[in-house]
Amino acid sequence: MISPSMTMSPSNTSEGPKVAIVGGGLIGVILGLGLAHRDIPFTIYERAADWHEIGAGVALTSVAQASMQRLHPEVLPALRRVAKANHFGFWDGFHPPTKEAAQAQDALHFLLDAPGTDYWCCMRSQFLRELVALLPEGATCFNKELESYEDDADREQVVLRFTDGTTAEADALLGCDGIHSRTRQLLLGEDSPAAHASFTHQLGYRTVLPIAEAMEALGDAKGGSDFCIHIGPNAYVPSYPMLNGTETVLNLTTVIYTPDPWSHGEKMVAPATHDEVAQVFADWSPPIRDLIAKFPQKLMKWGIFDMADRPAPTYARGRVAILGDAAHASTPFLGAGGAMGIEDALAMASAMQRVREAPSSPGAIPAALQAFSAVRIGRSQWLVQSSREMGVIFQWRDPAAGNDGERFRAEAEWRTRKIWEFDVDDMVGQIRAEFEQRTE
Repeated sequence: MISPSMTMSPSNTSEGPKVAIVGGGLIGVILGLGLAHRDIPFTIYERAADWHEIGAGVALTSVAQASMQRLHPEVLPALRRVAKANHFGFWDGFHPPTKEAAQAQDALHFLLDAPGTDYWCCMRSQFLRELVALLPEGATCFNKELESYEDDADREQVVLRFTDGTTAEADALLGCDGIHSRTRQLLLGEDSPAAHASFTHQLGYRTVLPIAEAMEALGDAKGGSDFCIHIGPNAYVPSYPMLNGTETVLNLTTVIYTPDPWSHGEKMVAPATHDEVAQVFADWSPPIRDLIAKFPQKLMKWGIFDMADRPAPTYARGRVAILGDAAHASTPFLGAGGAMGIEDALAMASAMQRVREAPSSPGAIPAALQAFSAVRIGRSQWLVQSSREMGVIFQWRDPAAGNDGERFRAEAEWRTRKIWEFDVDDMVGQIRAEFEQRTE
């Protein structure tokens, strides 16, 4: 146990900027691995008592995989050990009157199956476990919840203060602490509207089903081999098979629109019942009703928050920056929130590498963090807004689109192309150029 009077420093002693990462979720750990591969010392400060990720699934794009390859040579193999590849189709979940009709081509709005458009899907907790095994020994401090920091130009390092009374020092503080990021609040000012994510009036309900039960409800193709998204009035139902240990299971989520406010503050999870889910789908196609019937009687609901209403004006100030959901939390309707965070991790690791190569420059760290913000803010904030818009369309709440499958295809395809047709090497080049411009 570290006494309140002691200070902590990043975990290894190689030359280069010493980085404090706040948050030990997927993005914080992947960023740490990217820094380790570049021989940049870091420590992850995690408020939980041990490694913890929710049991939800995650689906990662080919762009995320390209970023992983460049972050650390062992990250992509770690994903492949626990994930399955899936293409995905968008289906009418409301009109088909029978199970047979629900599997017919007429019920398929469109299929995205071009080369390179496969998602790799897995349990977050399993992927995190694989990544943690790659971290350098002593790279993480648990039970460390950030309370405040001091980034004074007169000090050589940023001082982190934790709620247990301990402190730490680092050359840069990188917040990967999620949707309700404390780092974001401190960076932007707690009174800034952009310091706090907004409730999107979307509720998520999740479960995992044995693959045999899924195929019984949806049919062999939908239940056993593909990423399926069923859409209809006020709801969106993505499901996909993934590995859970050695067993293949179906990860099932319902994302339901509600006009009501979220009454649980910044707590994201609340108790729920089967009935409140089932009543939303009472008039949907029989296979979807059968699938919803398999939800447990007692379950949890997630309030879905994002940064669309009040986007952050910057991701960096001084020697502090935010990444992933801390910077640009998104709704799930384009399936790329996690991928954006992994792109961030590559961009930040590249920025820190520039600092390592220019150690004599006193303004190198602020320049690197500003370069990161300049390169990442446009694309990531576009995703947040675009995902919100796609949710309105998919849930039949856009009067112009109605329930027109061709409109769904057109809207989804151009947005998806913008996500997938992205050159991560060009992004790294932009980081270098922005850094050099700021340190000339």
